[in-house]
Amino acid sequence: MSARSPLLTLWFWLFVAFLFAPLAVMAAMGFRDSGFVAFPIQKWTTRWYADALADRDYRVALWVSVQVAVWSTLLSMAVGVPTAFAVARLRGVVRAAAVAVVVLPAFLPIVVSAIALRMFLGRLGMEPGLSAIAFGHAVGSVPFVVVMLLTRLNAMSPSLAEAARNLGADEAIVLSRIVLPFLSPALFGAFLFCILLSFEDFMRSFFLGGFDQTFPVLLFARLRFGFNPGLAAISAVVLAATMLLGLHAERFLRRRGIDR
Repeated sequence: MSARSPLLTLWFWLFVAFLFAPLAVMAAMGFRDSGFVAFPIQKWTTRWYADALADRDYRVALWVSVQVAVWSTLLSMAVGVPTAFAVARLRGVVRAAAVAVVVLPAFLPIVVSAIALRMFLGRLGMEPGLSAIAFGHAVGSVPFVVVMLLTRLNAMSPSLAEAARNLGADEAIVLSRIVLPFLSPALFGAFLFCILLSFEDFMRSFFLGGFDQTFPVLLFARLRFGFNPGLAAISAVVLAATMLLGLHAERFLRRRGIDR
């Protein structure tokens, strides 16, 4: 079947509709001029969006989520980048075993990981709160940082660094002018991915959080009293911001050629 086949094109758009139709319905519910969610929408309004943006609890929870995402991402990068370099130097069975150990946290059920982290941090004397949440999110993000960087490192020709050394460059120059610029698309992609992964991580935030609620935890708390257009509105706003960030990341990565 040709790559330009109308059937494949139709299947692609059906797949897109399958993925995004629920999100479109949610965004539309935020415009409903009623206190309950149902179709059809008889009258449209933007008051739910205005109320959601003016809600102090939402703004505080979003700010908490942003702080946690930034700190957990910085910790993930600080641990994941040198780990990726260390694993890249290994060969054979030893490297395979190292990769398996590094990526194992990504395959654990997230509720199991959250409970284990709560117990572990309790033994260390760390109280539930922003620091505990950031640590937990970093544990979940490090495997993705390592995998993304290893993929890029595997695509790097050893001759680049060897040529630089032959021309008199020391290891610091090779790292700063050859290796890191080559890895910059993967570093940027890993950074954004960790931020997004942390922002939507409900389970670890729920188990490790204190009195400061992240945005997913606040949404869960409000959902216990029923779903309303206000929840749909704030969710649509966050979804739009996330999509813009993701599109920017995709544009950057394509421009830098990480997919080649």
